[in-house]
Amino acid sequence: MCVSNIDRSLEKIDIMKLLLFLMAFIIITFSIVFLMIIPNVKEHRALQTEYKRVLVHKTRVENLYLEREAELSKLKVENDAVIKAFKHVFTQEEFITYARKFFAEVHLTQITKSEYKKEFVEYELNVTSTLKTPTNFYSFLEGLNRYSSIVQADFPIHLESGKESITSTFKLKVYDLNATR
Repeated sequence: MCVSNIDRSLEKIDIMKLLLFLMAFIIITFSIVFLMIIPNVKEHRALQTEYKRVLVHKTRVENLYLEREAELSKLKVENDAVIKAFKHVFTQEEFITYARKFFAEVHLTQITKSEYKKEFVEYELNVTSTLKTPTNFYSFLEGLNRYSSIVQADFPIHLESGKESITSTFKLKVYDLNATR
C-alpha cells in the first residue's frame, strides 16, 4: 500500500463559503463598532468639551479666590490695630486710667447699652472731666484713635472754664464685639 503524504485538506475548502463567512464576520464586526463604539466616542467628545469648559470656569474662580485671599491678608495686616481693638473687651477702669493721662479728674456713667447692627454692642457713656489746658483735651481726642478699644467721642462737647481748671462734659460711644455674651 502506498500512503501518500500529500495534504489534501485544502481541496475540501469551499472558497465561496469562506468568503461568505468572512463577509458576515466583517459586517458583524463593523456593526458592533458603529452601534457601540462610535456613539461612545461622540459622548466622550461632548464630555471632554464640557470638562474643558468647567475647567476654565474653575480656573477663573480659583484665580478670583486667590486674589481675594491676598486682598484679605493685605487688609488684615493694614487694619491689625482695628481688628485687635474690636476684639479687646472695654472696661471702665482701663479707660479711666487712660483718660487720667490727659485729665485731672474723670467720671464715667453708662447711659445705654444696645445692639448695634447685631454684630456689636454699643455702650454710650457720659464723661465728666477736669483739665488744665484745652491742649490736653485735643490730645485725648487724637489718642482715641490709638486706644485699645473702638471709642468714638460724640458731640456736643461742653467745655466750661473755671478759675484754675476747665470742666468738660461729653459722650463716648464704645463698640464691642457681640461675641455670645
